[in-house]
Amino acid sequence: MQASSEICNDTEALNKLKEVSFFKMYAGDEEVMRKIARMCSRKSVKAGTTIIEEGDSGDELFIVLKGHIDIVKKTLQNEKYTVTTLNAEDGGIYVGELALLDRDKRSATVTTNTDCDLLVIKRENFIKFGNENPEIGLTITRAIASQLSAKIRKSNEDVITLFSALVEEIASEE
Repeated sequence: MQASSEICNDTEALNKLKEVSFFKMYAGDEEVMRKIARMCSRKSVKAGTTIIEEGDSGDELFIVLKGHIDIVKKTLQNEKYTVTTLNAEDGGIYVGELALLDRDKRSATVTTNTDCDLLVIKRENFIKFGNENPEIGLTITRAIASQLSAKIRKSNEDVITLFSALVEEIASEE
C-alpha cells in the first residue's frame, strides 16, 4: 500500500469526511472538519489488495474516497464469501471503526475490488484528537457507539429470526 504522510486537508477529503455518518454533525463547521482531516492520511491501493484481514488485530479506520471494496467473511468451514460490495460513490463508506475504540481482532476481510483511494485514521491519532478536543471527541465516540449498538441490535434480531426458523424446521420434521 502506498501511504502518504501528508495531512489530508484538501477539498475532496473534507467533502468525503462530511459524508461519514459519525462526522456529519460537524459538516457545517469547517474548523472542526479541518481538525478531523488532520487526523487522516491518504493511501492509494491497487485492485485486489487486502486492507483488513479477518482475525488480525488492527488500529486503522478506512474511509473510501474512490473505488469499490468487498466485505468478505469466512464460514465455519473456512470458506470465504462476499457479504457485500461497497462503492465510494454511495457516500460515507468506511470500514474498521471498531479499531478506533479497541485493538481486538477484525471481524471481516476487506479487499479492494478496484483501484482505491482511501483516507486512513489511526487509533493513536483519534485518541490524541479526543484528548486535545474532548467535547468533539466524545460526540464522535458516542456517534460511533450508537451505530455499533444499532448493528448489535440488528444482529440480535437476525439471530432470533434464524433460531426461530431452525426451531420451526426441526418441528416440521418431527
